[in-house]
Amino acid sequence: MSFLEPVIASVIGAAVTALAVFLKNNLTAKGILKYGPVMQKAYDIVDPILDQHLHNWDGSKIDKAFELAIESVSDGELSPEEIKKIAFQMAKDWLPAVAADKVRKLEAASPALTKAAEIASKVDSIIG
Repeated sequence: MSFLEPVIASVIGAAVTALAVFLKNNLTAKGILKYGPVMQKAYDIVDPILDQHLHNWDGSKIDKAFELAIESVSDGELSPEEIKKIAFQMAKDWLPAVAADKVRKLEAASPALTKAAEIASKVDSIIG
């Protein structure tokens, strides 16, 4: 019987690991579904900002740009904690190449990106 103990232990360990991964992915998916529209709108605003200022902004300015973009599209429906949580997730998932491509398309369609310019000026004035 002693030869079965390591097998049983490894099966139990694998099951616990699989359950933990499933729960983590499920909770992340629920968050994306809940905040997805807000995140999409915020990415549409923040992509042109970061495309223009990424080379001269540090991490705190980038984080502040994400927070301001989320705050501007959430219409006061999110708490400051939720805004910070979403901003952190968006900053972690942000892809510069995808953003640059989107910005080129936006510039071709609309040369006046007023909301993006407004947020960029606020970030520059707040964090000097």
